[in-house]
Amino acid sequence: MKIIIQTIQFIRSILPKDQKVKAIGVSILLFINSGLELIGLSAMLPVFAVLLEDNMVEKYAWANWIYTTFGLTDDKQLIILLTSFLFVIVLLKNVGGMFIIKWQSEFAMGLYGDFAKRLHQIYYRKGFAFFKEENSNVLFRNIHLATQNFANQQLLGVLNVLNEIVILLLIVFGIAYYDLNIMMLLAVIVIPTFFIFYKYVQRKSIAISDVRRDVNPRLSKNIFQSIFGYVDVLISGSENTFRERITNDVDALAETNIRANIYNLAPTRVIESSLMLAILVMNVYGVYYLDSRLELLQLLGVFAIAGFRIMPSINRMMTYINGLNQNKWTFEVLKPLKKEVHYKRPTQKEITFKKELYLDNISFRYDDADENVISNFSLKIKKGETIGLIGSSGSGKTTIMNILLGFLKVSDGKYLVDDVVYDETYEDDFYHKVGYVQQNVYIIDGTLAENVAFGCTVEEIDFEKVKVVLQKASLWEVANELSDGVNTRIGENGTKLSGGQRQRVGIARALYFDAEILFFDEATSALDNETEKEITESINSLSHTDDLTIIIIAHRLSTLEECDRIIDLTPEVVE
Repeated sequence: MKIIIQTIQFIRSILPKDQKVKAIGVSILLFINSGLELIGLSAMLPVFAVLLEDNMVEKYAWANWIYTTFGLTDDKQLIILLTSFLFVIVLLKNVGGMFIIKWQSEFAMGLYGDFAKRLHQIYYRKGFAFFKEENSNVLFRNIHLATQNFANQQLLGVLNVLNEIVILLLIVFGIAYYDLNIMMLLAVIVIPTFFIFYKYVQRKSIAISDVRRDVNPRLSKNIFQSIFGYVDVLISGSENTFRERITNDVDALAETNIRANIYNLAPTRVIESSLMLAILVMNVYGVYYLDSRLELLQLLGVFAIAGFRIMPSINRMMTYINGLNQNKWTFEVLKPLKKEVHYKRPTQKEITFKKELYLDNISFRYDDADENVISNFSLKIKKGETIGLIGSSGSGKTTIMNILLGFLKVSDGKYLVDDVVYDETYEDDFYHKVGYVQQNVYIIDGTLAENVAFGCTVEEIDFEKVKVVLQKASLWEVANELSDGVNTRIGENGTKLSGGQRQRVGIARALYFDAEILFFDEATSALDNETEKEITESINSLSHTDDLTIIIIAHRLSTLEECDRIIDLTPEVVE
């Protein structure tokens, strides 16, 4: 019982205010469902009363009214009529219960979608350093599996445990006097019904499995691409595009899981309805072929007490409680959702770059470090300049570039774009001016054109512009050699391209989005000498473009020969 209380407390602490209102509504439906269960069981009492006593029509007004209204001629007809009414009531009760299950599932799956989107957004707000440190598989598990397991196993699990507890308590008090010994007759009725239902649901389950098979990889791909391609997503301004793709797949998966939950819980409803049909059959058999109504009543009691509800309730309760224990780990993952319900991003403002980038006496220290990586460092980069940064490992060159990119915030000093101190309110506009080519250019599993126009849908791609930037990046001839040109899928991580060609895709991508400032972070360090020379020539040709500012990190001086200035980050830069 401890896990039930813990789960309820956590659900209350994590739900947004608007969802708490819905949770109250779902709780009400929960008790309505329990009430329907009790009504279904209580509807047996009139049948039992007719069976227990003779001369019911003379003794009870309700029996007389039914007898007269329906023009009955003997007690046998009254028994069969009441049993038929009982069957209809239970059938309607089960239909209503299925709708309640559907509403509960929609609530849970709605939370899954909301939690997944919010957790993804929270991770993005943690910034560049967070994505460099965290394991991508853990982030994927958290965003997709933890949120889904919490909705399916924790939320729905605790709701159904409470439902089963209420039902069990109500039924135990109502049927504690009965005993069981007629399983054969019940099996003849229940097993065929269940088998037919199973074959029907099996086909539906295969269809659900197919949807999951198709949606899950696509959802995983978009989540992984947005995580692994964090920098490119940020610079290209396609964060919302990826989040929309994720949202669409999450919604599709949520709808599938709603149906799956209905099918998973439906067997109980079907068996219960078939058991009520068994009561009808037993009554028809008993009133015509058994000598004693008391004997028939005993048979019905056996069914009503144990076979009908107690054992299934206990079985489901144990299943749900096991699920609660097995998925308690999701609490830790979802804790960040407690702190904020809705995040309002700072209003974005425009920023101009007409004169210079200026690092004014900056220092930087990582959150988990005791010493500065950079101390009291200043650097001015004029618009249109090509600057090379060189230095030994740990000299701070990559950190300086990440500060210039806006990925890291200085601990002390100022970073100015023209005369404006850069902060997060300028992110969107500044990233539109920036292109970034990493040592390992991130390639999505798409066409060459989709990789150049990163984050754009096929309908949004300007193919004429793709051609222009591929020519500038010396990649147009390669594109023409591909089977479908720029519409050729180049494989996950660009497996159809060489290392140098992948670097050129990064250059073309930066140019496609009209970057005014190009950053090359050891873009040629992993290439052979000949390929490095070709990429260097491509970079040098860009450096002669009017007003294009280029910052290059390299460990070979040959890569920086055409730079206007080379900044050697000597040891005194590092404290």
